[in-house]
Amino acid sequence: MRPLPNPERAWERAAHVQTLTPAEIERRVAPFAGEAEVLSGGHANVNVRLGAERVLRVYRRDAAAAPKEASLLARGWRSFRVPAVLSAGDDFLVLEHVPHGPLQDTAMCGAAVGRALAEIHGVRFDRAGFLGPELAVSAPFADCIDALRCYVDAVLDRLVPALRGELSERVCAFVDANAAALRALASAPVLLHGDFKASNLHWLSSGELLVLDWEFAYAGPSLMDVGQLLRWSPGPEFVAAFADAYRQSAPLPEGFERWAAAFDLFNLVGLLDGAEPGSRRVADVCGRILQTTGELEG
Repeated sequence: MRPLPNPERAWERAAHVQTLTPAEIERRVAPFAGEAEVLSGGHANVNVRLGAERVLRVYRRDAAAAPKEASLLARGWRSFRVPAVLSAGDDFLVLEHVPHGPLQDTAMCGAAVGRALAEIHGVRFDRAGFLGPELAVSAPFADCIDALRCYVDAVLDRLVPALRGELSERVCAFVDANAAALRALASAPVLLHGDFKASNLHWLSSGELLVLDWEFAYAGPSLMDVGQLLRWSPGPEFVAAFADAYRQSAPLPEGFERWAAAFDLFNLVGLLDGAEPGSRRVADVCGRILQTTGELEG
């Protein structure tokens, strides 16, 4: 068996999510004299294991995401595990530490992920948009595809010219040529995890799936999450088992892998925002964007 492919594990992390000083810890929890370990993963927030049982999660990117994530973790999911929320503050959560291992690239894990994502997507909304702490749409999108296209344009405009040229042309040309099809596929907004990839999906010794890091959750097209899951090409057995399990509770369109890759272009462009030119992150993301647009145009 092999873990689900995940080159993102090797990406450089921003300095602001690499450390948390003892003073920063003690401002958020009672004085702590035990072992404090900064956990791997996370490119927007910092997670520190406190002893064997707690994780302090500090929201560096957007403190307003903390109450939203707390609400999602407390929802009472049936087909997968999430950590319990032990306490909360203005810009942090203290979570249960759940020991886990990597998700494997197997049919069994694919089926577990399919059941989990179908349950998440079973939460439906009348309109797409950003969620407030009560998990209602607080900032709706007038048109989901237009909103995503505007987001892509804004990120591309911030990139250095060496990165912007070909990427901008390829991504925008595809989105514009396929806007009607993308809009039709985005017409039934669901709860999106928003970061549904191998870095946030783990396997427990009990045989359960653990789903972490919900701060990006919003209401939008289901294929955004599917695209993130399939981004780095898991094996065919994993994908087939995922699709079979998902379709038991939620629909997947014909050709879902192609359209999931198309929706993931929006996510991929977002990953370039603030990335250092020449970094592994930029190399992997640009390579994936060019590969995806080449396959979609072919």
